[in-house]
Amino acid sequence: MKIKTNIVLFSGLFLCGIIGGLIAAGFLLERWVLLPLGIIGIVLGILGARVMASRISGRVEKLTTVAKSIATGKFARVVEPRNDELSQLGAELNWIAEKFGELEHLKSAFISSISHQFKSPLTAIEGYIDFFIEGIDTGIGKAKQIKALNIMKHNASRLGRLINDVLDLAKIEARQLEVKRQPLKLDDILEERAGEFQPLAREKEIEIEVKEEEKMGQVLGDREKVKKVIDNLLSNALKFNHRKGKVVIEAKESGGQAGESSGFVEVSISDTGCGISKTEISTVFDKFRRLAPEDETTMEELKGPGLGLAIAKGIVEAQGGKIWVESELGKGSKFIFTLPKA
Repeated sequence: MKIKTNIVLFSGLFLCGIIGGLIAAGFLLERWVLLPLGIIGIVLGILGARVMASRISGRVEKLTTVAKSIATGKFARVVEPRNDELSQLGAELNWIAEKFGELEHLKSAFISSISHQFKSPLTAIEGYIDFFIEGIDTGIGKAKQIKALNIMKHNASRLGRLINDVLDLAKIEARQLEVKRQPLKLDDILEERAGEFQPLAREKEIEIEVKEEEKMGQVLGDREKVKKVIDNLLSNALKFNHRKGKVVIEAKESGGQAGESSGFVEVSISDTGCGISKTEISTVFDKFRRLAPEDETTMEELKGPGLGLAIAKGIVEAQGGKIWVESELGKGSKFIFTLPKA
């Protein structure tokens, strides 16, 4: 009722002001015929304002109800479309509700995924702890002990990576990611990371090739952070690739205008896999986004909670670079990022 009363008063005063101006003009111009017309106009204006207020206040109350629903996490309510200013506001509220609904869905999917990601290695570790406890009395051979300890170490490392990913994303969101920039030999880092991923590549018979320009010079960046970006992109290139496919890691000087140096080095990681649709490209760097891997049955450890590309984007941008993707569905993908030259 407060909204309706305010609209009535505002509309009435506004119309009275206009009519009052006409009355004043009547006095000044000695056109007294305007006086009775003005009085009639005031009465009609107030009545009209009340009718208008009744219609507008109903719309405003509906908008208020929808806004309150959004605030309490209920995103299903919508405002009926009409052709006026309030309808534009309603459309914007509908858009906000839709986006919040999408985010809520992604958050739920993330929580489900991260729970699974944590549960799998924890279950493995707990299982081998029980194995050792049971073996205290019966005795366990040295070879079995070494195998069990290696599996436990592997799963503990997986847990550590997951925790670090969540912490990194939180720091990126809060703009508190620490970056220690120093001159780096990029070719050494690329060769090191390619070698690290060779065992996983062999599982799917995927070839990894590294291409570098001669005398490329050094880049300016945080070594561990740059390695993390490359690892995230390489793991995706393997995950979304065909069996017996290929991954190419290439580093070259980024071209500037008129053949001049841009002051950046461009690193690209391309694959011959399933590619990304046009609709997914626009959101591929959003947090919690997960694309379906080419082969769901292999490399379970590479399936993550949908944080890798969001973290890669945050790290690259924190070091003064850019990251983007070029892809076509069914024709592979090429992820590119830049780093400033030292």
